[in-house]
Parts: sequence; structure tokens; C-alpha cells
Amino acid sequence: MTHYDEQRRFFEHLSRRYDSRFLRSRWPRNQLLKAGVISDVLGSAIETGPVAEVGCGTGQIAEFLLDANPRLEYVGLDLSESMLAIARQRLARFGDRVELKLVEGPLGLPRGRYAGVFGVDVLHHVDEPVLVLGEIRDGLRPGGPIVFLEPNPRFPITTVLGIFEKEERNVLKIGFRNLRHWFEEAKLENVHVSYGALYTPPGPPALVPAFDRVDSALAKIPILRAMTIFFTARGRAPALND
Repeated sequence: MTHYDEQRRFFEHLSRRYDSRFLRSRWPRNQLLKAGVISDVLGSAIETGPVAEVGCGTGQIAEFLLDANPRLEYVGLDLSESMLAIARQRLARFGDRVELKLVEGPLGLPRGRYAGVFGVDVLHHVDEPVLVLGEIRDGLRPGGPIVFLEPNPRFPITTVLGIFEKEERNVLKIGFRNLRHWFEEAKLENVHVSYGALYTPPGPPALVPAFDRVDSALAKIPILRAMTIFFTARGRAPALND
């Protein structure tokens, strides 16, 4: 069985409980925070579109982005048909602003079509990250932004998953050096890797403002800052004159 087949089987099995895992549906503070980071990095690409998400899963982050950006044209790609089935139901209300595609090999992105591309918790599931990022580079318009949010293996829950779940094992390779190397080897420009949010508990909603203040305060402590929940890796496709 290939690495691709293993990952597809993992997500097919996980799809039924994916939205309830880590309280994603009940208290989506983490997903909302990530959607905000993605929106900030993509900037005007959200308005000009289309924007593609690699590894869209059940479409939760896409739903937040589509709600917040009425002009967004969105394309979601995933290797799990079961995940896409849930995403189709979730995103049906957005009509022809949404297109969902099953990936069965190379991404197959049309050259120069996308204004921006993003992914969340994807690269550590990929056997050849540089190859995938190269495909994305070719699918972007000149100068188009790309951003991936990847788990930090120093975050305790991520460490446990990386040790005990075979399909998550590559998360232990995630860090500043590898993320920067992958982006640069894929010939992306303006590469920057940074810490994301520290992330205290996800809910209940009434306590979210307090959690945000705690996050902000704790993030000023260097040893805790290194335990952020995710990294933000960003870059741009080469401009036309490059």
C-alpha cells in the first residue's frame, strides 16, 4: 500500500468523527482563528479569486471564509470522498461559489488559474512536500500568495498524535527549517515561517475573550511561545519578470 493510499484510508475512517474531534464543531475557536490568519495572508486574492484549498476536509474553515467574504470563489481539493461528502452538505448553501474535487494523484491544478492557495494540517501528510508545493506554484497566478498552517510538534497534543498515530508521524518533522526549505526548494518567493497562536482551550464561547487575553499574555514568554499550536508558512509565486 502506498503512502497516498494509507493517508486516504486514514481520512476515510476519520471522516465520521472529524468534526467532533477536539471539539471542532461545538467550540470552533481554533478553526476561526486559523481562518482569520488565512484571510489576512491571502488579502486581495480573496476578492479576485478563485482561491483553492488543498486538503479541504469537511469544509469547516471554508465555511467561515465564505461567510466572511461574499465575493470569494472557492475550490476545495481532498483525497477522501467521505470528507468531501460532508463538505458538499456543509457548503451547499453557497451555490456556484464552491467547487469540490477529489484528488487521486497529482493535484492537477490548471496553470496560472488561482489567485491564492492555502492548506491546513496538510504538508505533514504529504510524501513529497516540495513536489506538491511546486504543483501549487504552477497553479498560482504570478505573485499569488500561498499559506499553509502546520501543527507544531512541541504542542503537547500534537506530540502525542505524532508518536502514537502512524499517519501523523511526519508531524514530528515540522519546524522552521523544514518548512522554509520546502517552500524555497519549490521556488516560491518571499518565504516566511512564523509561530501561530499559543492557543488556550477552545470554549465555551462566553470565555473566548478571556482565553484570547491569556493567549496574548502567555505568548510573550519565550519558552511558551515555542509551544504554539501551529506554524504559519507563507510565500508567493514568482512574478512575471522573474
